[in-house]
Amino acid sequence: MPVQNAVPQDRRRWPRLLAACAIMVSIGFIYGWSVFSTPLAAEFGWDPTTISFTFTVLMWAFCAGGIIGSKVARKTSPRCALIVSAAGIFMAFALTATLIQPDAPWVMYVAYGALGGGCVGMAYTTTMGATIPWFPDRTGFASGMLLLCYGMSTMILGSVATALFAAIGWRWSFVALSASIAVAIGLLSLAIKNPRSDEVRRTRTRSNEAPDASAPETTAVDTGFATADMLKRPVFYLYAAWMVSVSSIGLGLIGSANQVALDIGAAIPLAAFIVGTLSVCNGLGRLATGFAFDLLGISATMAVVAAAHIAGCLLIAAAIVQHSVALMVVGAIVGGLGIGGTSVVGSGFIAKAFGEAHYAENLSILNLSLIPAALAGPLVMSSSASGAGSYLAGVAALAAIGLIALALSRITKALLTRRG
Repeated sequence: MPVQNAVPQDRRRWPRLLAACAIMVSIGFIYGWSVFSTPLAAEFGWDPTTISFTFTVLMWAFCAGGIIGSKVARKTSPRCALIVSAAGIFMAFALTATLIQPDAPWVMYVAYGALGGGCVGMAYTTTMGATIPWFPDRTGFASGMLLLCYGMSTMILGSVATALFAAIGWRWSFVALSASIAVAIGLLSLAIKNPRSDEVRRTRTRSNEAPDASAPETTAVDTGFATADMLKRPVFYLYAAWMVSVSSIGLGLIGSANQVALDIGAAIPLAAFIVGTLSVCNGLGRLATGFAFDLLGISATMAVVAAAHIAGCLLIAAAIVQHSVALMVVGAIVGGLGIGGTSVVGSGFIAKAFGEAHYAENLSILNLSLIPAALAGPLVMSSSASGAGSYLAGVAALAAIGLIALALSRITKALLTRRG
């Protein structure tokens, strides 16, 4: 009888996943800052440092917004948290478009950076937190789909924004685009809700899969770990160290890929193609890692992702030494696949190791690892370029960090097996 009840439940969760994927496409503009900042830099003549600081504020606010969003969703509902974030995203774009002046880049930091980044963090954590628990049997697949759509947003919204800039100017484009995003999130939020505990159990029965607590690499129980309990577990900090390591590599490579390609002799269009290849493989890596996670488990997938980071770095290092564009392309493909897997493993780790009951809060805490990674990775690469006049030392250092991540994946397996 439980299996019969599970069949309609299994069907109902798929439309929720589709709605969540659409929300992730809507909010992924956070990584398209280079597209949205281009008309501002052209009009106001701001230097790259002034412009790039907005992205730093975005990432910090994103992490803080994730924590706030998880609290709002728990005290009210995911729908309420998404509506608040939708309103905030509209305000962020609208305030930037109406208040910014040549001598006031701080408006951009506060409005687009802090408010926009914070509200995207709210929507991201709320959407992930309310959707992943519906898929205890396909955690990796669900994470991969959501994060693939999140990554595709830059390509989709970037193309739309560029067309709008040419048609109606960037100010009205900001207002029109943010209004459309806000309406879309508001409507899609109607399909987003947390599953009840009996609904999750039905889904597990439907898939003939045992609860997570019985898995050899899992510490979760049916009720899940609260954030305070999670923070008492050594395995959380070990995994967070792994995530800082691989995220540092990814952000370092993403931030320098275009310049590395130019330095080894690639023409400007070819360098842009290499960056695009890295971006596409980043997206494909999210879905591929999702399938791998469901098949291999936590620690084995961590090892695979770390190995892909190392291989990508070594191929790019070889490209620098040999001045080989072909090796650079292969390095972008392999490295991009690894980079895409990082966030998927993180979302799956939180669900499998600490349960679904406090998933959103726990994921928002894990995402704080992006703060040191956003500083470390680009700093390694920029220091190498300015100090040695080449990115070779920086790429080699990133590969060494990858070896640390590979070792951490082995230790993580031991702690998970011991339920540590």
